[in-house]
Amino acid sequence: MTENQSPLQRGRGFTLMELLLVLTIIAIIGSIAIPSLDKLMERQKLRSSAEEMRLAWEGARLKAMRTGQAQVFKCEIESNTYSVEPLMMHDDVNNIGDGATMMNGGTAVETTSSTFGMTTTAADTSSAASQSIDEALKFASCIVSSDMRAYTLAQSGESAVVTAQSINQSVIFYPDGTTSTAEIKVRNDRGDTVGVQIRGLTGHTRLVAFAPGGDAAP
Repeated sequence: MTENQSPLQRGRGFTLMELLLVLTIIAIIGSIAIPSLDKLMERQKLRSSAEEMRLAWEGARLKAMRTGQAQVFKCEIESNTYSVEPLMMHDDVNNIGDGATMMNGGTAVETTSSTFGMTTTAADTSSAASQSIDEALKFASCIVSSDMRAYTLAQSGESAVVTAQSINQSVIFYPDGTTSTAEIKVRNDRGDTVGVQIRGLTGHTRLVAFAPGGDAAP
């Protein structure tokens, strides 16, 4: 410090103690904020995956209506895998439309409308294979209300997709726009849970956040 410096200039410096105090405060704020930020990001990831499921359901419903062929959603409880696949029936050829999938000589084919009528091409069944949400999340439950059509289908033995063993965890989307009434819950490692619900008569879907105890959060 020189003699030419004014008193104002001489008072602008920080002591070592003041710097240490500022760094300590920053460290304390960081230790509080970072866990809260992590928790917020995990909840956002959970909600995004639940929204992905909601859109998958809406897409399956629209495809059922467009193709005239029912679609079936299944998920594996305590895992992050799920699938959406067509419900192929013996009489599909009389009812299905453009984009439906059916078996022809043991091979899956997809129907296509043209000026010459309905034609078929080899189907891409990769979308029906198991898909997955974020690996840090799991399906906690899948509850499907009683559905007489699904029950009759399961008892008939016409489809390997919907059976007496899988009927209670198979969400079915019908060509007339109706669906199973169902709810699935997606959970993260912290126990945060978001549900996806669908009403059978209208096909309306919505997300529901659940408190740790399992009740819907207000």
